[in-house]
Amino acid sequence: MRKWLLRGAAAGGVGGLAYQFMPVSSKDFGGIEKKKGITRYNSLLDRGQDVKSMPSRDDQVKALKSGEPFDMVIVGGGCTGAGAALDAVTRGLKVACIERGDFSNETSSRSSKLIWGGFKYLQVAFAELLSQNTLSVPISSLQKFWGEFNMVWECCQERSWLAGFQPHLVEYVPQAVPFNVWFQWPPFFDHPFYSILPVLAVPAFWFYDALAGFHGPMSYWMGPAKTKEVFPQLSDVKYSAVYAEAMHNDARTGTAIALTAAYKGAQICNYIEMTGFVYGGPEGATCTGIRCVDKVTNEEFEIKATAVVLATGAFLDGIRRMEDPNVQPSVRAAAGCHIILPGYFTPGGMGFANLRTSRGATMYFLPWLGHTVVGSTDKKCDATSSPKVSEDEIQYLVNEAASCLSPDIRVRRSDVMSAWQGWRPLYRDPNAPPDAPVSRHHSIGIDPTTGVTFICGGKWSTYRAMAEELVDKVVDFKKLPAGPCSTKTIKLMGGDGWHPLLYVQLIQKYGVSEEIAKHLVHTYGTGAFAVCEMARPTGKRWPRFGRIVAEGHPYIEAEVDYACKYEYVVTVKDMLTLRMRLAYLNSEAAKEAIPRIADLMAQNLGWSKKEKAKQIELAQEYIGDFGGPVANKEGAQLRAATYTDLVEAFTAVDTDSNGYINEQELNHAAIKLGFPFRNKNDLAKAVKVMDTNNNGKISQGEFVEWWNRKDEFSRKLHQTLSLTAANEVAIDKLLADEKPTSK
Repeated sequence: MRKWLLRGAAAGGVGGLAYQFMPVSSKDFGGIEKKKGITRYNSLLDRGQDVKSMPSRDDQVKALKSGEPFDMVIVGGGCTGAGAALDAVTRGLKVACIERGDFSNETSSRSSKLIWGGFKYLQVAFAELLSQNTLSVPISSLQKFWGEFNMVWECCQERSWLAGFQPHLVEYVPQAVPFNVWFQWPPFFDHPFYSILPVLAVPAFWFYDALAGFHGPMSYWMGPAKTKEVFPQLSDVKYSAVYAEAMHNDARTGTAIALTAAYKGAQICNYIEMTGFVYGGPEGATCTGIRCVDKVTNEEFEIKATAVVLATGAFLDGIRRMEDPNVQPSVRAAAGCHIILPGYFTPGGMGFANLRTSRGATMYFLPWLGHTVVGSTDKKCDATSSPKVSEDEIQYLVNEAASCLSPDIRVRRSDVMSAWQGWRPLYRDPNAPPDAPVSRHHSIGIDPTTGVTFICGGKWSTYRAMAEELVDKVVDFKKLPAGPCSTKTIKLMGGDGWHPLLYVQLIQKYGVSEEIAKHLVHTYGTGAFAVCEMARPTGKRWPRFGRIVAEGHPYIEAEVDYACKYEYVVTVKDMLTLRMRLAYLNSEAAKEAIPRIADLMAQNLGWSKKEKAKQIELAQEYIGDFGGPVANKEGAQLRAATYTDLVEAFTAVDTDSNGYINEQELNHAAIKLGFPFRNKNDLAKAVKVMDTNNNGKISQGEFVEWWNRKDEFSRKLHQTLSLTAANEVAIDKLLADEKPTSK
C-alpha cells in the first residue's frame, strides 16, 4: 500500500511540475490570437462590440409587433431561452424571443454561482459501477454509469469553454475540501467505497481535471499547516484537497447572452408576456404563433412563427395549461436557499466544502463578489417569482455553517447580509408511471399535434450545448433553412477586445478606483469603456470619477445610465437585483439605494412622478423579500440558534455579570431571541429543567444546552431541507414520493 501511495505521489508531483511550467499560449480557448499587453496610449483602439449599434428596447418591441412572421419564437429569456435565440440567429434564422420579466429573472439568477463540472455526479457514476447492481442487472447498471459519466464529461467540456472563451464573465475559483479523518463513516455519498475518499481525493480530482482536458488549474493538496494558514476559521484537519470550479455572476452572464443575441440580429425583449397560443394549418391544430402583452404599455399583439419553443424552466406547466387546463404536470421544482455572509469567511478568494457535516448534510462556502455564498438547502416546492425564504431556513443554514467552523470564529444570525431562494426545474414525463424518477438531465420534447417544442431541466454549465441541441431538433422537425451551430466561436457581449489588464486602462484613462475598475471589466467586459464615459465626477482628489451607489460596494451611478440606454432595463428592482447584484449581496444597502436609483432611472426613461413612486413601491416590496441581518421570527418554529447568538443574549440579560441568570432574566433572553414563553407555567417548567442544581440560578452552559435541545420540529426541518450528498446527486429519490396530480 505504501509503495503504491509513494508512486502515486511521485506521479502527481511530476504532473504538477509539468503543469506549472507549461508555456503560455498566444491563442485563447477558441484559437484566436490573444490581445497584446497593455499599451497606455493605444489602449482605446479596440473596444470590442459597439454597444451604440445595439437596437433599443423600443426598436425590438416595434419589430415584434410588426406582424412579420419569424422562423422561430422562443418563450423565456433565461440562459436556455436566450442561448437558443443566440444559436438560432447565428445560423441565419429570423428569431423572436420574449421574457415576461427581466432577462434571467428567475432560476438563472438564483443559482449557486458555480459553473460546475459535476464532481459529485462523477462519484455517483462510479458508485453505481461498484454496486451489486453491476452483477445482478449489469446492462442497466452500465447504462446508468455511462449516462452519468457522459453528463459529467459534457459539463467539464462546456465549463472549459466558458472559462476559457468568456473570461470576462467566468473565472476559475479554487475550492478546498478539508478532511479531518482518513476513514469516514458513515461514508461520503452513502457508499462504502467512499469511506476512503480522504485518501483518494486528490487522484480523483486529477481524473476530474483530465475530463476537462486540463484546461483549468490543476488539483493539489494542502497540508494541515497550509490549510490552517489559508482557513484559520477551520478546526484542525489532516489535509485539504484543492480543486477548481468556475464561478460567475449568473444574472450578468444571462444578460450578456440576451444582449449578444440582440447584437447578432434577434428580436429579443424583456417584459413581454405570452398570454396564449395561435393556431392554424390545414386542420387548425398547428401552433402558428403566440399572443403577447407588452407589460410596459399593456398593448396586446401576436407574434407569428413557423416554430414555437417554450423555454420557461420551472414555470413550463403554467404555459402548458394555456393549451390544456387539465394537463398533467411535467416539472418538479426543487427549491434551494442560499445565504450571504461577509467575505472574511472565505479569505484569499478560495472556497471550501464540507462534504458531510455532523448532521449528514453537504455545506459549501464560496467566495462571490467580495462576499461568501453559503448553501444550500433542498426541498420540494412549487416555483414562485419571489426570492423570499423562510426565517427557519435562514436560521438552519446559519446553524449548519457554524457547525463547520472553529470555535475561534462564530457565525451569528446578524452576519447574514442577504438570503434568497431559487429552483431547479426537474423534468418528469407526465405519461410515465407515478413513481417514475425525475430527470437530472435536460429534456426536449415536441408535441406531434401542435408542433410546439419545449425544453426543461439542465444546468448553467451546459446552457450552450442545450441550446445547440434544441435548435438542431427544431430545425430538423420544421425543416428550417439553417446553417450549422457557431456559438463556440462567439464572444458574449463585452468579450471582444477583453484582456486581464483592461482594468488598469480604465484607471489610467478615467480615474476610477481599482475596485470599481475590476468590477466593471468583469461585469461589462469592454463595455466598461462606455460605462466610464458616462461616469460623473466625485469631487474628490481620488478617485476622480465614479459616484458609488452604496457605501462599501463598487457599483456606480453610471451603470444605471448605461443599463437604461443599452441594456433594456425597465424597473428599479431589476437594476438593484440583476444588473447590479446589490440586493443579493446586502439587502439593507439595496433598500437604502432605491430612491437614488429611481431618480437616475426617471431622468433616463422620462418617468412621471406617479410612475417613479410606483417603481419605488415595487422595488421596496420585492427587495423586502430578501433575507437580511434582522431576523423576523414571526411565525418561525426553529428555535435553535448559534452559540454566539445565545451567548450574546445571555450576556445582555446578565446585567450583574455574575455568569448566571434567574427566571426573570431567562424570560428576557427568550424574548430577545424571538421565542417568548407562552405563559408563566412554561417559563417555570423551563427553569426547573435547566436548573439542575435547584439553586434558582442558570449558568450560560445550561442555558445554551437547553435552548438548542433537539425537538420534533428541528428534526423534521433537517429532514426536509438537508442537501445531503444523496439528495444532491439523486434528486429523483427526494421527489419519488410525489405523485403527479391534475391541476
